[in-house]
Amino acid sequence: MRNTPRTISSHIGLLLIILLTFIGCSSRTRLLVDYHVPSISNQLTGQRVHLEVRDMREDRHLFTANAAKDFQGFRNSYELTLVAADQRRTSIGERDLEGLFLEVFSKRLQHLGADITNGKQDATPHLQILIKAFKIDLNERKWIASASYEANLSIDDQLVARERVTGSAERLKIMGTKGAGTTLSDIFTEIINRLNIVKLFEQAKMV
Repeated sequence: MRNTPRTISSHIGLLLIILLTFIGCSSRTRLLVDYHVPSISNQLTGQRVHLEVRDMREDRHLFTANAAKDFQGFRNSYELTLVAADQRRTSIGERDLEGLFLEVFSKRLQHLGADITNGKQDATPHLQILIKAFKIDLNERKWIASASYEANLSIDDQLVARERVTGSAERLKIMGTKGAGTTLSDIFTEIINRLNIVKLFEQAKMV
């Protein structure tokens, strides 16, 4: 069968789509993460806090073996965007995992009215976030994201309140890698906003 110009053009278009899809999957060096910021409440107005984030994961690979096939170029980097209640978007830029958690918890504390100190001081409450798990899996055409962390509030190096937060989310894989980022964004927003920071300070009798 002779190929017509229209048939040849269709073949070329299909090849370009396949090529662009392959390039996008194999060369994605960072993952896009949207974080939906809670409304301002000022419940901790006047409170000074020293914030620390530590990556305590035993397995520091974000992707399981199945999911990693679609992210061969990933370099443990995340492109963070803050999404306000009115859907305004603010690009924060590229962060590693600790930087990602530090950025969003800083924003949460600021929205609660707290001032974040640069250095640890004995009289200043110390909020420590310990990342325990952060993982994306691909199972039966579904992206599955799971995460957990521990929040410790200390004063004068004495632990006064603690909370463990875990969560998971899943989304059907269609084409490319976008679904993985969306799934991660869903679980990331959920677990960050699930922590009741005010309750930690109430347990410490500081509010």
